[in-house]
Amino acid sequence: MGLVSLLQKQVEHRALFVCQHRNQGLPPEMGKANFEPVENGVIFIKQHYLLDSNHCDYMRSVAKIVWDHDEETWLLLITDDEANESWKPYPYLTKSGDLTAIMREVEKDPKEMFWS
Repeated sequence: MGLVSLLQKQVEHRALFVCQHRNQGLPPEMGKANFEPVENGVIFIKQHYLLDSNHCDYMRSVAKIVWDHDEETWLLLITDDEANESWKPYPYLTKSGDLTAIMREVEKDPKEMFWS
């Protein structure tokens, strides 16, 4: 069963805000934040650019926020390998019923596990 479209739109809207806020005044060679909608949530992506380039050289997934229907909470996951194929719980805030708290953690990155 898919996430109710209202919740999906809410998580996408907040992800867009996080990316816009992180990218504000940041030179492209430092990497740009972006996201992709997925079933029941979003995946945050860091886009890497070469110096003096307008085109993305490569991208890597940095975080995934998904709705857990069984527990009715948001889960925050990080990549478990270099290939970005598997995910593991973010150790400092694994889940929360408060989407704002999860988004804040991704945006601020206090443990430097997402954007560094």
